[in-house]
Amino acid sequence: MQILFDLQEEFESYKLGNFSGTAHIVPVGDSPPTLSVELVDDVKTIRVQNREDRIAGLGVPLSALPQLKVGDRIVVTGRVPKDVPAGSWGVALVTEETDTRKSEECQLAQFTSPKALFALSHILGKSDLNSLLMVQTTRWGAINPTMDFSIDNILFFRDGKYGSVIEDPRTMVYSFANDEKIKLGGWLPGGDARDSRSVENRVELTQSGDPDIKIFKRGDTKALHIGHRVKDWDGVDINTPSLNLVQGNKYEVVVTGCIDGDVPDGTIITLQGIPGYSWRNNQFVYKDQFFTLRHTLSQADVDQWKIIRITTNSNGSTVSFYIYSIEIKRLGLL
Repeated sequence: MQILFDLQEEFESYKLGNFSGTAHIVPVGDSPPTLSVELVDDVKTIRVQNREDRIAGLGVPLSALPQLKVGDRIVVTGRVPKDVPAGSWGVALVTEETDTRKSEECQLAQFTSPKALFALSHILGKSDLNSLLMVQTTRWGAINPTMDFSIDNILFFRDGKYGSVIEDPRTMVYSFANDEKIKLGGWLPGGDARDSRSVENRVELTQSGDPDIKIFKRGDTKALHIGHRVKDWDGVDINTPSLNLVQGNKYEVVVTGCIDGDVPDGTIITLQGIPGYSWRNNQFVYKDQFFTLRHTLSQADVDQWKIIRITTNSNGSTVSFYIYSIEIKRLGLL
């Protein structure tokens, strides 16, 4: 492993107290926060505070690091210095293309305990190299959007794993409507089916937990009804190893559906990445509401995820819902 840039070495030269930033660290946001250097456990950290909204955070201009290449990995470690309620929405790693001002959330750390530690990782794609890398509060959070957080280190390194990129020739990688393994009136197999080593027997879609899933005709195609849910992970899993995704290619997941009947206020339909249970695209939903979940897979998602789970959470963690379409398309190279 080759260390390309270790920000902790630069931290050591910073004086304690407030500072305005450097070539490698800048405050970001419409109302930029206050950055200050603090000593925690004999290690200097950068605290991000006085945040007026969730986008106020810390930025790393990647154009200031010309040694970076596609496939290099960034790891951000930090902590929440103040107590936060368990389950608070957490800190996100976001890249913003400087020419289009388009932001994409790379990874989220959700806190389950007060004064939590977090680690965020992202594999750089081609569009990342001239972007602004930002650490801020996740866009989907409703709890503690302006909480303080501290950065202990930002490390860039190269492990040689992604030295070359092969272009995936497919446009449509997976379509639920065209999945001949899923028959009208049939059922989704259980999670053990995803472990099949046979290409002929591989399964792209399985059920998570033990919900009652019905496959029915809707217009000229088929749809899923997910009901009798007891736990929040009762839902539908997309098994990413079966998709044969290729590193260095950009893929988009789009799921459409509808909530079945009335639901409690605060119900969220979500796409989760597993392992890690990262909430990648989420939508607050209400009675009989149609929804569309959309997420562009990052290098880290392709590298690490085994499952993309469709389920509900928060106040409506066991409500019933429909899935009308699931499509995974290749958009091009990263």
